[in-house]
Amino acid sequence: MVTIVPQWSGSVAICARHGLPVTFRTEVWFRSRPPVLLCVAVFVVVIAAGLPVVVPAARYLDDPDPELYLLLLFGGLFAGWLVHNVMLRQVSAPAWGFCDVCPALRSRLVGTAVTCFLLTVCSCALYVPFVLPEQVGGDELSPFQAIVRWAVAVAPGVFAIVGAVLLAFARWSVLAGGVAGKDGTVVLRRPVLEFVRAIAELGRAAEKA
Repeated sequence: MVTIVPQWSGSVAICARHGLPVTFRTEVWFRSRPPVLLCVAVFVVVIAAGLPVVVPAARYLDDPDPELYLLLLFGGLFAGWLVHNVMLRQVSAPAWGFCDVCPALRSRLVGTAVTCFLLTVCSCALYVPFVLPEQVGGDELSPFQAIVRWAVAVAPGVFAIVGAVLLAFARWSVLAGGVAGKDGTVVLRRPVLEFVRAIAELGRAAEKA
């Protein structure tokens, strides 16, 4: 990991992630990492509410349907998101440089996320003909019908979560590979060697000045 002053990024002509020449610059807001306890709490929520959705035998509530567990899962994830944003620290880098590979990667991530959100809408539309008749009527479902019902009920949640994760990875700060550090600095997790050398030269020049 490398800690840098964000203003120095405007003087570096090398992409921190790919080591290629910088072709454009933009302002990037780096976000702090979520606290460890929050990550543990979210993990517990995912296991407690997500596992019963996938494994019917693990359902511990009176309602055998997966919808209630999906609501618990989304509620827990939303609460974790709110807590993270309350505790969030942000650092602005006014002119962070990116190479040609970065926007292409971002476009692929955003395109895949949009596809997941469209599939979420489509799978929600299938909920009406496949799930509601079974809930209204009292007929027992065949094993195949039960599998189809389970897939239709779970699919919207899966697609929505995958889409949200992909959009999170498509942020410029994530593509740059950095997070907000303490005292207004930026911490890069795995920068290329050429970028580290350029930052070291800027640091030595600043010390001499």
